[in-house]
Amino acid sequence: MPLEISALIICGDRLDEVTRCIKSLAKLGDLLHEVLLLKNAPKQPWPDKCFDSVPAAVRNRLQIISSEKQVFPTEGRNRLAALASGSAYLFLDDDSLVLAKAGIEKGLNILQMDASVGSIAYPQSTEEGELAPFTQPAPVEHECLTCGFMTCAAMTRADVYHKIGGFQELLQMAHEENEFCKRQWNAGYSVLYLPERCICHNPSPNARNSRQRAMLNTRNIWYQAVLHEPLWLLAGTLLPRMLQGARYLHHAREWTGGQWMPLFLQALSEFTKQLPALCRARRPLATKTILLWHQLKKSYPRYTPVSPTV
Repeated sequence: MPLEISALIICGDRLDEVTRCIKSLAKLGDLLHEVLLLKNAPKQPWPDKCFDSVPAAVRNRLQIISSEKQVFPTEGRNRLAALASGSAYLFLDDDSLVLAKAGIEKGLNILQMDASVGSIAYPQSTEEGELAPFTQPAPVEHECLTCGFMTCAAMTRADVYHKIGGFQELLQMAHEENEFCKRQWNAGYSVLYLPERCICHNPSPNARNSRQRAMLNTRNIWYQAVLHEPLWLLAGTLLPRMLQGARYLHHAREWTGGQWMPLFLQALSEFTKQLPALCRARRPLATKTILLWHQLKKSYPRYTPVSPTV
């Protein structure tokens, strides 16, 4: 049976952006099974019939799930995935746009044919198809295995998503894709990068908190270490990672405004508070998984497609 796409999107106060995103899904045609949109406690109420401009073929597949309190992306995606009925999940930010069907169809076909591939990573491109000036899943122009993806432009098989337990909600947001992909690799499923410019992501400045993001970038590196590093490695890396976090915040002036110490103390406070929960959720990864994941950050081995069975 062909795989069908459930598009999973979270939006709070970027209604104009998410409307464009949902409209762009019309390009997927019959690949699109459903669109699940989490209405994430917006500060400004959404008008009635706010999606009337969306093509009927997409609007008829749109289901809006409302949250009375604002949730972080990890919890939001897990909530949507629990309701989804498609066999592949297309992750988009509310300010992403689908540019073309072909690249997504190619990824869907690979997920269908190659049981060893769990997720497809796409580049962040501009609306003109140029690579956006952000870190890409892989800085190459060939199909390759890669360490992870970004949820503004990625697709995962539903069975793999649920098998490994979805996103780790303790992380809330920031580096949650890395953590998810480490567990995916550990379970024996690869992440494949396709260089097709089929999804645009130009991050909207609306409703983004750069200071919060900087704090979470720091804190979640520590969280991941406790969650997944063997004790012999954790004992030698946790303190250096804390010092590294302080240096990162000190130098990330355009995100922090130069006021980095309160963010570091907040990260340290939250880490201390959540340490018992992190220890309960702790699942050390195989050493070979950790080595492979770091290797894939620097090398980009070409993907060899599987031959279709006759």
